[in-house]
Amino acid sequence: MSKNLFTLLCLTLLLSCNKQNKDVSKGDYYQRNGKVKNVIFVIGDGMGPQQLSMLQLFAKHAKKDYFDNRVTNLEKLMAQGNLASVMTNPGKHLVVDSSCSATQYSTGEYSLPEVVGLDYNGESSKTILELAKEKGLRTGLVSDTRLTHATPASYAAHNISRNDENAIAKEMIETGADVMLSGGLRYFIPKNAQEDVELRNLVPKHISLKSKRVDNLNLLEVASNKNYQLVFDKSSLLKSERGKLLGLFENSSMPDGIWNTTNKDKADRVIPTLSEMAKVALKNLEGSKEGFFLMIEPGQIDWAGHRNDTGLLLHEMLRADDLFGVLNEWMKGREDTLLVVTADHETGGFGFSYSGYNVLTPLKVSGEKFNGNDYRANYNYGDFDTLDTLYLQSKSTMELMLEVSKWKEEKRTTENLKKFFSSHMKYEFSDEDIAMLMKSSKNQFYRPDHKNLKLKEVPHIEDFAAFYTYGNIVRSNIFARVLAHKQSAVWATGSHTSTPVTMITVGPKSLTSEFGGLLHSTQVGRKTIEALGLKKEYKTKIK
Repeated sequence: MSKNLFTLLCLTLLLSCNKQNKDVSKGDYYQRNGKVKNVIFVIGDGMGPQQLSMLQLFAKHAKKDYFDNRVTNLEKLMAQGNLASVMTNPGKHLVVDSSCSATQYSTGEYSLPEVVGLDYNGESSKTILELAKEKGLRTGLVSDTRLTHATPASYAAHNISRNDENAIAKEMIETGADVMLSGGLRYFIPKNAQEDVELRNLVPKHISLKSKRVDNLNLLEVASNKNYQLVFDKSSLLKSERGKLLGLFENSSMPDGIWNTTNKDKADRVIPTLSEMAKVALKNLEGSKEGFFLMIEPGQIDWAGHRNDTGLLLHEMLRADDLFGVLNEWMKGREDTLLVVTADHETGGFGFSYSGYNVLTPLKVSGEKFNGNDYRANYNYGDFDTLDTLYLQSKSTMELMLEVSKWKEEKRTTENLKKFFSSHMKYEFSDEDIAMLMKSSKNQFYRPDHKNLKLKEVPHIEDFAAFYTYGNIVRSNIFARVLAHKQSAVWATGSHTSTPVTMITVGPKSLTSEFGGLLHSTQVGRKTIEALGLKKEYKTKIK
C-alpha cells in the first residue's frame, strides 16, 4: 500500500471516530454514561388505550378548539418518544389492582393484589425510590389522590394491605422521599386533631382536621423534626424552598377533574393543581448533583372508570394532558432524563360504540355516486356533538348521588330528580331512567365481614353484578347504563381489565429503544432501575 493511500485511510478513520464522538456527546447522554441522571415515571391510574382515545377524539372533533391546532400534549410526547405496550397482570392472577401494579413497576418483581411493596411471596422488596436514595439521588412522589393511596404508597412503604393507610403514612415519612405532594392529611394528624388549636392555626381552614388515625401520633410534627417544609395550599407550595417538602392539600383526596377544569385558571384558588405540584417537584429536585427519581400519578382517571362516569373521565384525561404539557416543556433540550408515561391498568372497559339507537338518520353528501340521494347508515356510529355535551357535565355522577342522598324524602320526587340530573349532565331523563337509577335489590354477594359487600341491599345492576362491588357508590355506575345510547358509550365493568396499557418513553434514543415491544410491568421496572445505574438482585424470573 502506498504511503499516500495509507495516510488517507488513517485520516478517514480519524474523522469518522471524531464524528461519532461528536454525535454521541451532543445527543445521547445514556450512550456516554451507561445510565441517565434522572427518571420521571408517570402512572396514569386506569389510563388504558381507550382513555387515550377519548382524549384524542375530543381534541380533534369537539366543536370548540380546546387545544392549539387541536394537538394534545399526549400527541406531542408520542411524536418524540418510543411507544410500547405493557402487560400488567400479577404473578398469580389475571387482573391487577393499583398497589400490585405500582409495586411491580417500583420493584421489578411480581407482586400480589392489594399489597404494598411486597413480592408475590409476600416478602418486602426494595423499590426504585429506596434504591435511588441509597445511592444519593433525590426522590419525589406526587399524586392527585392521597399520598398514602395505593400507587404512591407502593414506592415508599411495605405492607400486607394497601388499606392500612395509618401504618403506610408513618412508613412513608420514615422512608423519607424528599418531595411528597398530594392529599390525605387525615392519616398524618392525631385522632384528637379537631381539638388541637395549634394544629388548626397551622392548617388552613379549607382543610378539615377530621383524622382517620386511631392514635395520637402527629406525623406532621415527626416530618417537621426531619426537616420537612410543611405546605397546605397553593401559595405556600409555590413559595417553598428547595429541600425536603411535604405538601398535603386536602383531608382526603384532591378535587376531581371537573373541579380542575372549572377552577384551574382562578386566581383565588387555594388548592394546587396536579400540574402545579409537578412543576414544584421538578424545580425542587432538578438541582441534585447525583440526579433524581420522581413518580407522578394522575390517579383519578381510575376513579372515573370505576364509576363508569364518561363525562368525568374526559375531564380527568384533560387534567392528565395538562401534566403532559408540563413534562413536554421540561424535557425540551434534555438528554440526561428518561421520562416514562404509562398506566397501571385499564379501568372500566370503556369505549365509544355504535348502536341501533336513532338509526337511518339522513345525511346530505355531495358524492356523485349517491345521485342526490341522502346517505343513511344502518347503525348509529356516534355524533361528535357527544364530546361537547360530555365536556359540559358540571358534577360527577357520584357527587350527584351523594347530594340526592342528603335530600329529605319529600324532595326526592321523580320530577325533581330529572331536573337536577339534567341541569348537571345536559341530558334529558325519563321517568323510566329515574326508576332505574333509584332501584335497589338484594345483595347476592353479601358478606358482613367485607367493607364493600356488607350491605344487604344495593343499587340494582341487571347483569354482570359481580363486577360492581362498591356498595352504594354503584348507583353512580347506573348513569352509564341509562345514558349509554345517548353517549354512544359502553362500559364493560366497574373494575379493572387486563387490557395491555400504552407506554411512552422519551429520552436518549439508545435507551428508549430498549423500552419497545410488548413488555410486562416487571420488565419496565427492572429496565428503569438499570437506567438509573442502580443494582438489584431479583428473586423471580419474568414470564
